[in-house]
Amino acid sequence: MNLKQFFKECNQKEVFKKLSIYIVSSWILIQVLAITWEPLGLPKKSVTILLIILLIGFPINVYLVWKYHLLPLELKEKKFDENGTEITKKKGSFKKMYFYALSVIGFFSIISTILIIENNFSTQVNLSATEESGKIAVLKFGNNTGDEKYDIISKMAADWIIHGITENQVGQVVSPKIVENYAEILKSSLVQTPDFNEKIIKDYFNPGKIIIGNFYLKEDKLLFQSTIKNGKLNTTLISFKLIECDSDNPIECIEKLKQIILGYLITENKQQLNLQQSPPEFEAYQYVLDAKANFSEEDIYLDYLNKAIALDTNYFEPKLLRVGHFYNNGEFEKADSLRNSIPLTSNRNERQRNLLNLYEALLLGNNTKIYNLILKEYNLAPFDIESNSSTMTIALQYVNKPEDIEGIYKEISMKEMDIENCMSCKYRIYIKGLAGIELKKYKEVIKFLEEFASTFDDLNIKRTLATAYVRAGKDNEMQNLLTKIELISSTKDWEDISLFIGKEYLLLSDKIKSNTIFDKLISSYDTKEKDKNYAYALYYKGEFKKAIPVLENLNSKNKSDKETLTKLAIAYYKNSEFTKAQDAINKLNIQFKKYQFGEIDYYLAQYYAAIEDKNNSLEHLLKSVAQGYNYTPNTFQNDVHFLKYKDLEEFKKILKFWQ
Repeated sequence: MNLKQFFKECNQKEVFKKLSIYIVSSWILIQVLAITWEPLGLPKKSVTILLIILLIGFPINVYLVWKYHLLPLELKEKKFDENGTEITKKKGSFKKMYFYALSVIGFFSIISTILIIENNFSTQVNLSATEESGKIAVLKFGNNTGDEKYDIISKMAADWIIHGITENQVGQVVSPKIVENYAEILKSSLVQTPDFNEKIIKDYFNPGKIIIGNFYLKEDKLLFQSTIKNGKLNTTLISFKLIECDSDNPIECIEKLKQIILGYLITENKQQLNLQQSPPEFEAYQYVLDAKANFSEEDIYLDYLNKAIALDTNYFEPKLLRVGHFYNNGEFEKADSLRNSIPLTSNRNERQRNLLNLYEALLLGNNTKIYNLILKEYNLAPFDIESNSSTMTIALQYVNKPEDIEGIYKEISMKEMDIENCMSCKYRIYIKGLAGIELKKYKEVIKFLEEFASTFDDLNIKRTLATAYVRAGKDNEMQNLLTKIELISSTKDWEDISLFIGKEYLLLSDKIKSNTIFDKLISSYDTKEKDKNYAYALYYKGEFKKAIPVLENLNSKNKSDKETLTKLAIAYYKNSEFTKAQDAINKLNIQFKKYQFGEIDYYLAQYYAAIEDKNNSLEHLLKSVAQGYNYTPNTFQNDVHFLKYKDLEEFKKILKFWQ
């Protein structure tokens, strides 16, 4: 049977008539519901839902036409020969074509249904988080005082908020005046309801948000309340706390309200990164941004943080950043005091509690706990560049897990980053390079760092690249880098990196190359004051007698410099001045105090290693790591003093102490 014959038979058997009844009825139902869904109080998607049901029902109707109309006809049309035997038609004629058509109809019905659902429902999983537009509608505040003299405040509040939104380019504003103009035009043609203005806003402006509020009088105080609703769903996004001011000074309330509304609007899209339980005041938020922009200028950075805290005493982030500032500067008592001034109350959100616990662990030197807590912070905000950088640092330098660094680094792409003006970006590059060196992936580190080292004048990155060159045996490349640094960087940078490279060659037991570096560094001081780099170059070269007077001078100027004091003690011992060596160590021992994080024990371990007292050295080294001393490019496996211990099981356990 061909298609023409099939259609002809369908027409003869009234198939099209039966199907047209379903199609026409469906069309009428859709038209009626499209007009009546709103007066009936049905959901806006009612018409769409009905259309989906009718689409699904159409192939079912086609099947029912077969079962209850065509099949009985087929039974009636059966023919028998003179012997009573049924005369069968050719196999698969009309029935086969009918069910083929049913399959095609069913397929297109399913596809149509999926497309409708995809376009109308899948994007509504979390519409409260997806703005329908960038517009923000601000309605005139309701005057609930019962006194007409306060009507002016209704307009003043809306105007003040609109001015703040416009001035700070937070969004495009739909003002009460615009809404009133539309209402004036439309009120003759639309039924007036209490929420008439809101209906106009939703139907004609489609804003992302609607800001509404009211105020009332309590004795001689004005109380303001405000809410932000989602413009499409009309659901409440946030209700702000009551704001109170004297009735003769309403501008105080209005300004406060503007600040918290702007604070919410500016931070709402950063909820995962937001440390606040409630929006900060906008001006305080701006101070925090200014502080972050001046991170490298310590005094300016701290001043902005203090201004933010003074302006909004409930603002958590600047308080925490201030704790971090003093911790990073080694002012641990001050950091601990400030941390304790932030109460760990039950109403703190998860991220706030986690960060307070993190700083507590940092100040206790519990590195395993520190790493677990920073991983929680990382999981809460993996794309926060500062948290990501901190997680990388703690993974490498607190618990010595270089294998974890790559995965953390890859969470944030650096392609569009302004690396030149991003301290955390440069530090991430530096830490990734260090991790690669610890994993002995020198070629990968070189390839990764060369571009950054040629673009940015960052000593950490260049020093790490130099380390990779030395350990990969690329002496020419290292020398070219050192020469370039000498030509274009500061003298201090060249001196620092020269001393470091000399120590790197000592770690490879290559004294000839290390002495070449040290000799050039030492000779550069012929006409200038001898400083720490000069003294340390003599020390690492083994010229202890020459180093002693310079170290003594440095120690007299800074009695708290434990590294210089330790090197002086070792130099005395190597020069057979044993009494002076012991006196220097005694001075080191009396400097034990809170928040040392294993520093004294580490320097004692260096001293005992230098005088060949392995047991005491390893004992103090274990104590130092247990108290939280960090794994850095200069410590433990990267410290020349412990080179002889690198294959000892005791030393390997120290390297894995926190794992």
